[in-house]
Amino acid sequence: MHRCHYTACPQRTHHLAGPMESIAHDHQLRALLKSHLSTRVGDDDLLVDEFSLAYGTVRADLALVNGHLEGFEIKAGKDTLERLLNQVESYGKVFEYSWVVTTEGHLRAARALVPKHWGLLVAVADFDGSRLRQVRKAQRNRGLEAEHLARLLWRDEVMVKLEELGLSTGLRSKPKVALFAELAKALPVQDLAAYVRGCLKARKDWRVDAGPHGYGGSLRRAAR
Repeated sequence: MHRCHYTACPQRTHHLAGPMESIAHDHQLRALLKSHLSTRVGDDDLLVDEFSLAYGTVRADLALVNGHLEGFEIKAGKDTLERLLNQVESYGKVFEYSWVVTTEGHLRAARALVPKHWGLLVAVADFDGSRLRQVRKAQRNRGLEAEHLARLLWRDEVMVKLEELGLSTGLRSKPKVALFAELAKALPVQDLAAYVRGCLKARKDWRVDAGPHGYGGSLRRAAR
C-alpha cells in the first residue's frame, strides 16, 4: 500500500505555492494543505487523494484516516462552489470531521454554504510566502449514516465482519448493496466507523486510478 508521509515544515510552505494571486488551481492549494497537515500524519495514518464517496459519484479531494475519518474539500481560486452543497451532503454521511480549504475570494460564500461544524482553512500570504490559516476548527459530525460508511468497504471486508458476527449465512451470493445494508444494521455507527478506518489502513492493494498529482505526491485511489 502506498502511504503518504510528509516531513515538510511550515517554514518551507512558501516553496509549494507562490503569491496569493497565484493560488488559482487545485494542485497549488492541495500542496499547501499537505504541508499544513504534515505534522499530523503519523506512521500509521493514511492520506488519500480523490477519495471515492457515494459509489464514486462524489470524490473528497483529500481524506485523512487516523483515529477518525476526516475529509477536505478544496476550492481554489478558479474553482466554483456550484457542487459544494452536494459535496457537503455526501461528506456528512461518512466523515467524522470535514473541512473546506479555500482562498480569501471564496471564503465568505463557502462559510455560508457549509454547516457550522465544518472547519474552514484559508490560504493567506505573509512575509514568508503562503500558508493556510484556520478560520474555524472542525467539530465532530453527529450525522454519520451507517449504510454509507459500509459502502466504503470492499466486498471481502464486509464478509469478514459479517462472518465474525455470525451473520454471513446465505449472504455470499447476494449483491454488495445487500451486504452493506446487513452490516449497517448489525453494528452501532461508531463501531462501524472504527472498522472502516481499520480496513482502509490495512489494505495492501489500493487500485491506482491515476498517477501522482504534480504537487501532491500521493496517488488517487478508489475502492473496488
